[in-house]
Amino acid sequence: MRTHLLTLSLAFLATAAFAENKEITVEAGGKAAFKMSVPKNAEVKTKGEKTTIQAPDLRIYIWHVPTAKTVADVTPHVTDVIKDEFVQYAVKSTDAIKVAGHDAQHLKGKGEEADDNDPGTADVVIFTDGKDVFAACVHGEKEEAAKERPEFLKALESIKVP
Repeated sequence: MRTHLLTLSLAFLATAAFAENKEITVEAGGKAAFKMSVPKNAEVKTKGEKTTIQAPDLRIYIWHVPTAKTVADVTPHVTDVIKDEFVQYAVKSTDAIKVAGHDAQHLKGKGEEADDNDPGTADVVIFTDGKDVFAACVHGEKEEAAKERPEFLKALESIKVP
């Protein structure tokens, strides 16, 4: 009986967690590249090669980098990719992670917000869907990126390639 209640409780929690998210499609070059799960209340806007996902406690920017063939192509030029959101980016650490089953780079560093030059932090993940290369970023004043990191990485872990 206890096992049944535990299983039922876990199923309910999984359903409740799923109900809080929605699946979106991110494009590359005007074509669907991958799907990912984001907060249900998130607004999603795409302009050119940039997708912005904005929820009350999370703002993710994703750029398709059409000139890149590999993650390694983007890593040394990440400041150029994110410059419309975050400037003077100085990478303090780099971690190897997986996104959509492919090798990716998780960069953490400091710099300034592009809109007002307030000092802050940014997390950037450079990844591929197997065909195209992307850079995803969360940033904010002070240590805001660290606060958003768990949800940011959770969203990236949800990526599914068709």
